[in-house]
Amino acid sequence: MKVLSLVAALAVAASIQAQTWTHDAAHSTVNFAIKHLAVSTTRGEFDNVAIKLSGDPKKPSTLAAEVTIQAASVNTKNSSRDDHLRKEDFFDVAKYPEITFKSDKVESKGGKHVMVGTLTLHGVSKKVSIPFELSGPTEDPWKNTRIGLEGAFTLDRTEYGMTGGTPAVGKEVKIDISSEFTQAK
Repeated sequence: MKVLSLVAALAVAASIQAQTWTHDAAHSTVNFAIKHLAVSTTRGEFDNVAIKLSGDPKKPSTLAAEVTIQAASVNTKNSSRDDHLRKEDFFDVAKYPEITFKSDKVESKGGKHVMVGTLTLHGVSKKVSIPFELSGPTEDPWKNTRIGLEGAFTLDRTEYGMTGGTPAVGKEVKIDISSEFTQAK
């Protein structure tokens, strides 16, 4: 009897870990904000973002994410600035076409969650912690199960070798991520 209970518990644990989520790119954004000449904030986003998510949202510590951003998809609504951002002194998209994040773990305390992982930007990899809010799961009108993750963090772009425009362009970049997912069937 104990063997059957153990097998059942392992099967439940495996199904929780195997839960996968499909990224809803139409309802997701990765935005950034940076100071210009210390007097105004320039904002932008990335138009091409893919996120793989797995785990049980009812147990946030089981969540795991892999994010891939196409650096050339940078969009500040100013084509001249975007072209400049794609060059060597900023994103250098010819050499570093992707920005990636891979989570290692999720820490939860007092209802607050932090996803810890490795961010690779401009060829430099560093550990980052991203506090996030988890919404759902909920059922949409089409009978799909949906969840949302919203997080924000700040990084120093010069630590990633992105020194273009200093000191006119600030070093501190605020990143906002808002992502929606449907449970894979």
